[in-house]
Amino acid sequence: MATAAIHSPPMTNGHGNGALASSSSAKLDAYLADTTRYSAIDKILDRRGPWTDERFIGGKDTKDFLRTKSKILVIGAGGLGCEILQNLALSGFNDIHVIDMDTIDISNLNRQFLFRESDVGKSKALVAAEFVMNRVPGVKVTPYHGKIQDHPTSFYATFDIVVAGLDSISARRWINATLVQMAQENDEDLKPLIDGGTEGFKGQARVILPTVTSCYECSAS
Repeated sequence: MATAAIHSPPMTNGHGNGALASSSSAKLDAYLADTTRYSAIDKILDRRGPWTDERFIGGKDTKDFLRTKSKILVIGAGGLGCEILQNLALSGFNDIHVIDMDTIDISNLNRQFLFRESDVGKSKALVAAEFVMNRVPGVKVTPYHGKIQDHPTSFYATFDIVVAGLDSISARRWINATLVQMAQENDEDLKPLIDGGTEGFKGQARVILPTVTSCYECSAS
C-alpha cells in the first residue's frame, strides 16, 4: 500500500514570517481566554434542545471536551471542506486534521475561499490548513496530502469525529465501510460520521453512527 505524503503544520502555528512570535503574547493570551466569541454556539452546548439525544449532558464539561480534548478529521478540502474547516475553527475546535489528495486548480478559486491564485498547483490540504491557522489564533490544523485509502484503520481510530465533504461516491463508500468495520470489531472504535454533499443549489448533511443508525451503503442500495 502506498504511503500518503504527510505534511506537518508550520512550527509557527500557521503565522508566517514570525508574525505570531512578534505579536504581543499578552494579547494572544487574552484573545484565547475570551470565550464570548463562542456565545452563539454555547447556547446549544449549555442545555438540551427539543431534538437533543436523551444522553446529552450540556455544560462546561461538554464544551471543554469539544474545544480542548476532541480530535476532528475533515475529509476533503474542496468547496464544502473549506467551509467545514472554517466553521470548526471558529466554533472553538482546536485540534483539526484535514486530508485531501488534490492540488489547487485555477477553476477551484471561485468556490474555495481559503485559496488564492498564487496557491495554484499546491496541496489543497496544506494550503487550507495554513490559511485557517493564520486567521484563527490557537487552532492547530494538521494536513495530509494523499488518499484516504492510504491510511490504516488505526489512523481513523485516533479521531473522535469524522466529517466528510467528499465529491466521490466510491470514497464515501470506502470511509463508510471502514468506520462500520471498526465499530463492528470494537464498540470503543465507533466514530460518528457527519457526511455532507452539494449538487448545484442543493445540499444534504446527515449524521451516521456506524452499526447504530443506517449507514451510507444502506441508503445507497
